[in-house]
Amino acid sequence: MTPVLKALRANGLNVVAIHHHMTGTQPAIYFLHYWGTGPAEKLAIGFKAALNNLGKTSVHETGGKH
Repeated sequence: MTPVLKALRANGLNVVAIHHHMTGTQPAIYFLHYWGTGPAEKLAIGFKAALNNLGKTSVHETGGKH
C-alpha cells in the first residue's frame, strides 16, 4: 500500500482515511479516501500514478524482500 500512498501524495492528492470493512479476507481489501483540488488533468495524472503502483510493495512492507 505504501507505493500507492506515496504516488498520491507526490502528485498533490491528500490521503484522508484508510480503513477496511472485510476483516479476515485474503488478499486484504482496504478502502482509501483521498482529496485533491486543481485541474482535472493534473488530478487524473496523480490518480493514474497511484493505480500504476497497485500490487507493489515497499521494502518496509515485506521485511526487506520484494
